[in-house]
Amino acid sequence: MLFKIKSYLYFLWKSTNQHGVHSPFVYNLVTKCFYNRKQRASYPSIIAIHKDNTPEISLKNIKLLNRLIAYLEYKKILILDNSWNFIGQVLSIDNSSTIYYSLEDLGQFDFIYLDIDQLKKHQKFLDILFSKVHNDSLLLLNSINKSKENQSIWEQLQNHPKAKVTINTYHFGFVFFRKEQEKEHFVIRL
Repeated sequence: MLFKIKSYLYFLWKSTNQHGVHSPFVYNLVTKCFYNRKQRASYPSIIAIHKDNTPEISLKNIKLLNRLIAYLEYKKILILDNSWNFIGQVLSIDNSSTIYYSLEDLGQFDFIYLDIDQLKKHQKFLDILFSKVHNDSLLLLNSINKSKENQSIWEQLQNHPKAKVTINTYHFGFVFFRKEQEKEHFVIRL
């Protein structure tokens, strides 16, 4: 418990909002998606699903995931998480996406949602994942600040040569592969 308190205080100290972001791509993502408070038609369904499942992910973050798919117009989604059914339901509401639950599915994905615990078990798993992304893909990890081990995995991802833009929102770690962009790391308060 002490670790979580210390890591959250450190996060607050390092984090910024849209005013500390100089990348046009990240600024637009933060202002038009992360901070978008407009009511979406999907929210009543998301609230009902959230109540039925009582997941570790907050309702605020679940709504963000749903907005994210619509904002980035992602069509091909891969979910590799223990709560895959719940996440899949949330991501598919009012989004015209196809959701996959196995790396055995062919091709590359626009969006990969990953339980960070899978990277703890299989370090070579990262190379496989990175072969399944394209320039505009997003790899999203949960619970990046839950433990020292999770933070270490997150730091390794940030330093990977293919990871160009990373965003730490405390609960989620966003990894973008945009070759046209300089390598940058952001710590953003939601």
